Amino acid sequence: MIQREKPKQAFALSLVAGILIVCNAVAVGVAGAYFPWVFPTLPGSDNNATVSFATIAVIGLICGALVLLGAVLLHTRPENGKAWGIMIIVFSIPSVVTGGGFIVGFILGIIGGAKALRWNLV
Repeated sequence: MIQREKPKQAFALSLVAGILIVCNAVAVGVAGAYFPWVFPTLPGSDNNATVSFATIAVIGLICGALVLLGAVLLHTRPENGKAWGIMIIVFSIPSVVTGGGFIVGFILGIIGGAKALRWNLV
């Protein structure tokens, strides 16, 4: 069996994206809990209800954790690179709700997932 090189660039971009998404979600959660006046009132919320920010933070944490999981699986099991690339892209998109890892995390997640998809085709 021929040993192929691992998708290092896709892994690195996706890993950084996951870390940024998690950090952004933690920042939103902390700011929503301790500094609710920092955020403008959400449409439909009850005067900056912290429950809304907690929900948003949890969504960000889940998306970030799944992007990180996709990156780690891409590194450890590169033969399924197409599946991990799709996973990274799919969970980078809803991270925009929390700020998308300061937007840079969202962009890096899309690029990293696309590189993982492309790597598997080469």
